[in-house]
Amino acid sequence: MSSKFQFSDLHCHPNLKTFGHSFNKGNSTKKQNVWYYNPPNFFTKLLNITLGVTKFSQVDFTTLSKGNAKIIFASLYPFEKGFFINAAGRGPFSAWLGHFVTDIGFHRIRHLQQHTDYFTDLEMEYNFLKNSQKSFKINDHEYRWSLISDQNALNKSLLNNNEIAVILSIEGAHVFNTGLSEYGKATSELEVIKNIRKIKKWEHPPFYITFAHNFNNDLCGHAESLEPIKYFVNQNKGMHSGFTKIGIKVLHELLSFQNGKPIYIDIKHMSLQSRKEYFKILEHDYSENIPPTIVSHGAVNGLSIKQKTRNSNSDYFYHSDINFFDEEIELIGKSNGLFAIQFDTRRIANPKFVKKTLNSLWREENAHLAAEVIWQQLKYIAEILDKKKLFAWGTACIGSDYDGTINPLPGIWTAEYFYSIHQELLKKASEYLKSTNPLTLNENRTITPEEISSRFFFKNTHNFLQSYY
Repeated sequence: MSSKFQFSDLHCHPNLKTFGHSFNKGNSTKKQNVWYYNPPNFFTKLLNITLGVTKFSQVDFTTLSKGNAKIIFASLYPFEKGFFINAAGRGPFSAWLGHFVTDIGFHRIRHLQQHTDYFTDLEMEYNFLKNSQKSFKINDHEYRWSLISDQNALNKSLLNNNEIAVILSIEGAHVFNTGLSEYGKATSELEVIKNIRKIKKWEHPPFYITFAHNFNNDLCGHAESLEPIKYFVNQNKGMHSGFTKIGIKVLHELLSFQNGKPIYIDIKHMSLQSRKEYFKILEHDYSENIPPTIVSHGAVNGLSIKQKTRNSNSDYFYHSDINFFDEEIELIGKSNGLFAIQFDTRRIANPKFVKKTLNSLWREENAHLAAEVIWQQLKYIAEILDKKKLFAWGTACIGSDYDGTINPLPGIWTAEYFYSIHQELLKKASEYLKSTNPLTLNENRTITPEEISSRFFFKNTHNFLQSYY
């Protein structure tokens, strides 16, 4: 691997499985260590190919170090109860099935089934990560990671070799204790606001929050996201709806400069209706200083909201409204936001283009398939922004969602494999720039392939932090 290659990841879960296994009592502690290295083997690859279940580790800190990660956003995610109180019930059998799919631990799931306090669960996960082992020897070399919370700490971390800068995010505003009414706890506006102000006072407050997630949160509607298991779990309540009154208040509280720095909004998982309302709120209430919009782990769908038509190459994409429309890409670009591409076969493309085969057990050539679907996303975003006379290559970055119970792209099993798509993307960018393409702005046409690749893997995220961190 080239010593110059490095990457950032706007959304991943290095702590999800390790924190989950911390609930196991009397068992080996190796799975509770954020450096625990559990790469894919023949059996776990076969399981992934046949069932779509990921039983290996994708972004533990050993894997991240081996892959040359430099900046990652560790997403804190107290699982919603709706995952584990489902068609299989709310007892041990449901917990066992949940563990088989998520690999977060049977005892962790039993805890999730029984508690009614997402915020306490969030604080537990935060403290677990904050107190986790910061350094480790890999092949006789010392590696480390640092949990940081401001620009100065980031700059210092980036100067250190073999060090990963870790910034916190949160997935799902249910963490403030919302969406629990069907489990016996009503949402309290005062409690929610109090909890937001608490996290703003953390030693390491989150940089952004994914406002919606997979189930009702009493704040805004969510998009359908669990299609493969929709008959097993029920996410219908609140799905496709818009913002509630308390949801608008929560949005303003998060973006406020009072009681701490603003926590930016990630619109992934919001319903289309909520996203439309979100952009209207920004236009109406923040017109003098529009905050940047983040998509932390998303994909385009190749569709226009207004025209209700498909673009010429839209058949390449997955046409779900959990993915993003042309007009949204434009608004994100205009706000100087970030659009992070998710390395999940279920989201990034039409399934026929990312289907893994048994050949993947013996060969790694499938990296070219992953690079192709990623390139289609990059190219599409660039062309949408160029049409609006915006810089085309400064918005897209990586938001892998690895270790977030996703199905990884062909040949890119873990973050250790990212370098292979770096090489492939360079080739595709070079071919595109040399070809007859629709780009009109000179700065978009004359950029080098190396700059496009560098921006996607690292610089766009770094530049964003320099402006807003």
